[in-house]
Amino acid sequence: MMLLKWIFAILLISTNFSNAQEKLTKFQIDSIEKIINTEMIDQHIPGLSIAIGIDTNIVWKKAYGFSDVENSVQVNINTKFRTASIGKPMTATAVMQLVAKGIIDLNDSIQVYFPEYPTKRWPITIYQLLTHESGIRSYNDNEVANVIHYKNVIDPLKIFENDSLNFKPGTKFSYTSFNYNLVGAIIQLTTKTDYSRYMIKNIFKPALMNNTVIDNNYEIIKNRARGYYYDGEKNTLCNADLHDPSDRIPAGGFLTTPEDLIKFAISSYSGKLITKKAFSRMIENPKLPDGSYTEYGMGWGVYEPNDKIDGFTEVIHGGQTPGVSNMLSIFLSPKENICVAIMTNLQGMEHRGAICEQIFKVVKDR
Repeated sequence: MMLLKWIFAILLISTNFSNAQEKLTKFQIDSIEKIINTEMIDQHIPGLSIAIGIDTNIVWKKAYGFSDVENSVQVNINTKFRTASIGKPMTATAVMQLVAKGIIDLNDSIQVYFPEYPTKRWPITIYQLLTHESGIRSYNDNEVANVIHYKNVIDPLKIFENDSLNFKPGTKFSYTSFNYNLVGAIIQLTTKTDYSRYMIKNIFKPALMNNTVIDNNYEIIKNRARGYYYDGEKNTLCNADLHDPSDRIPAGGFLTTPEDLIKFAISSYSGKLITKKAFSRMIENPKLPDGSYTEYGMGWGVYEPNDKIDGFTEVIHGGQTPGVSNMLSIFLSPKENICVAIMTNLQGMEHRGAICEQIFKVVKDR
């Protein structure tokens, strides 16, 4: 109860750091804050940060609650949260840059770029890695929270590289971060540049993502949020399990802010990081041999071609790992594009996508 009182107090006094060009009305902001406040209290969220973009502008951003409950440190708009899997569209975008340069062909097999990677019963293409159609297994229970520190993106491949495929690539969809571990290694091998340095130079800097860094447990990183989970049986907030993300950097081992996520989204669909045609290719919904859609393009969650929300096409990616729950939602239409990014330091936050959709509807109706 004391925690909830603290959070409520912060909700009342937190400051709005909007861009100069304000596009949301007071009624809209009040409506959005009502949604956020309700969810924070109902879900026992210690800290939350949000940013909203319309077309190429960030129109609103705000932070609530605590990044460090034990020391009463408040969340601010520069507080960095773990991206978790929201890092996947960033890695996929880096691949599309290399495709544009003729360095990578999406239809090539892994071994074209990584001859040392063990061959399987069937070849796996780069496209199948990006769309989670590779047949590579997912985490075992003891692999979700990692406690081993890896110093590069190649060594973590040993976790799964000798395992058999679960199915013939291209015949089924099975989401696994191991696909993106391989993609990150291929980016490093083809560019002869450390994966992290490539991402900083070619994704983060061009998109002006000034608060985005590689997540490293051993470095002192300013404004890093601590992570928590809520124990419903004990009715108490707890520190999240120890987790070292160095085993999955290309799959989501970054620290960032909602504002930087919006900058990434805008830079993706506006033609800044890749061409608009390439982005459209990324958000195509793959169709399997049985006629079903996978609902996951190259690094982005998508819906069936005719599915719309109030006339907008929704493109998403969530992220969840010990201590965080996040969501980046992009709503695209010929008239305008609207982006909503929410980051929290609570593991297991529910219906994140529905919350972003509620906020989108408030923003759209202005």
